[in-house]
Amino acid sequence: MNDLAERTFLPEDQIAFAKLSGDQNPMHMDPVAARRTQAGYPVVHGVHAVLWALNAAGGHLRDFGALSVRFERMIYVGDRCVLRQRQSRGEGFSLDILVDETVVTRIDLGPAVEGRHSSEHEKHSFAVEATPALFEEAFPEAAAVLGGAFLQELAGLSKLVGMVEPGLHSIFSGFNILREPGDVPLGMRFEIAHEDERFNRITISVTGQILRGQVTAFRRPPPIDQPSCDELRGLVSPDEFSGSKALVVGGSRGLGEITAKLLSLGGADVVITYATGDVDAQRVASEIRAAGGSCAVKQLDVRNLPTQQLDAPQVFDQLYYFATPFIFGKRGKGFDRRLLGQMMGFYVDSFYDLCTHFSRQQKLNVFYPSTIAVTERPAGLTEYAMAKAAGEQLCADLPRMLKNVKATIRRLPRLPTDQTSSVQPVETGSAVDEMLAAIRAVS
Repeated sequence: MNDLAERTFLPEDQIAFAKLSGDQNPMHMDPVAARRTQAGYPVVHGVHAVLWALNAAGGHLRDFGALSVRFERMIYVGDRCVLRQRQSRGEGFSLDILVDETVVTRIDLGPAVEGRHSSEHEKHSFAVEATPALFEEAFPEAAAVLGGAFLQELAGLSKLVGMVEPGLHSIFSGFNILREPGDVPLGMRFEIAHEDERFNRITISVTGQILRGQVTAFRRPPPIDQPSCDELRGLVSPDEFSGSKALVVGGSRGLGEITAKLLSLGGADVVITYATGDVDAQRVASEIRAAGGSCAVKQLDVRNLPTQQLDAPQVFDQLYYFATPFIFGKRGKGFDRRLLGQMMGFYVDSFYDLCTHFSRQQKLNVFYPSTIAVTERPAGLTEYAMAKAAGEQLCADLPRMLKNVKATIRRLPRLPTDQTSSVQPVETGSAVDEMLAAIRAVS
């Protein structure tokens, strides 16, 4: 194993590659939009990482005819990437991109295989507007071996998946291509070769002037739309929660959005908070007001002290705490101390700070959403389950620490939210039933 280079992709790198490739997918470009995808945070364009790797390994490259890439895991903006040469067989040359010692991208180059790929059935077309010269400037070492036109068409695969097919709701899985002349005079042609509806996986045949081969991708579900106030209205009586003043932390979407709507429909005065999703929060508040309810909006990042963000005169008798980091972002199989620290920060430290902030005013009933992962221990969620278990213990002891605070804990199953949405269908419970039961327990 031989480390060849290191790099951290920054937001300005995203912008630069988007201009080159034409891939402006919000998953890569917009932190607010990315938080409503399966990624949770802005993701580095996979093809950009491949082009960086080929450029960094330029001195080791030969004039290969075949390129195979597998995107094993997502690279997030800000990740420290390590490029490592991997032991390869025969005439091949293999590279891995690693984050935290976990392989996120596998790259294999080799001689072209015999047999030509037919493009007669490829009826759709698209183009990469940036010229080969711009790719030669951006990736000079790789271009010296593979040519700027090839790099241009390689970047076109990013535009194909992210903007054309499957398009905005997609996850790039990988590709196998040959570097050989095609029969497309301008642009690139493609057609869906196979679709597996069980896994939402598609295979796309693609041909350009320089490359031909196949791309694999997944159709991912769009952001989850929670039930409207009109759909929820019949579940509560108009005065069921009358007189309550509730703060719903993380009320701009997901379980917090449902909770805020149910409370308001029952007559409670509601304030919802958001960390980054101002547009989402205003949408929820506007819908609640249009339905005759009371709802205000405050920005609150629980990672910062509430005294620096919330007005002192505000008084609440109920607090619903849905603040959370991205749950499914773990890469390796081992114990991740840094991830546990992040989880503990949200589910224990910030939760306690908020309870302390409001406990000085009057009695406060708090809802703490825990998880069945505490007992069921699904793979990959060790740190999450540990932090939630610690939060449960804190809730149990809160009355001894803060005499005005009482916490209600509910271990929730997997529910339909942006966080839990997945490429492959997953059975979920009823978020409305769970949240209504929680509100009634708190009230």
